[in-house]
Amino acid sequence: MDEDLIIEEGDDYVAVTVGYAGWEDADGLLRLEEQYPIGGEIWRVHKGDPDPYPSNPHAHCIEGRFKGCKLHLGTRQLFTSTNKPLKRYLRRDQFDRLIVMLRKKFPEVELPLPV
Repeated sequence: MDEDLIIEEGDDYVAVTVGYAGWEDADGLLRLEEQYPIGGEIWRVHKGDPDPYPSNPHAHCIEGRFKGCKLHLGTRQLFTSTNKPLKRYLRRDQFDRLIVMLRKKFPEVELPLPV
């Protein structure tokens, strides 16, 4: 999709966006939230992140309304920076696009992570 974009990358990390993140609850119900005037959330994934929570690897939101939060790369669940689980899950289609981009960068990592 046109909104998918690699923002920055290095040998052991990549920062990507899939546009405005759409979130749903554990029952798959869409969460309607106010949109903020930004280009979407930007997620950074480090292959060798020293913090293994909530998954290893996981994504850090470095830009957007969920800045500072983490994303489990198996369950799609959002966590606070202190690893408190939130009752939000990245929409399946956005998660799948994120995984496709991450597989290109880290082909040796099984993504999505087994749960």
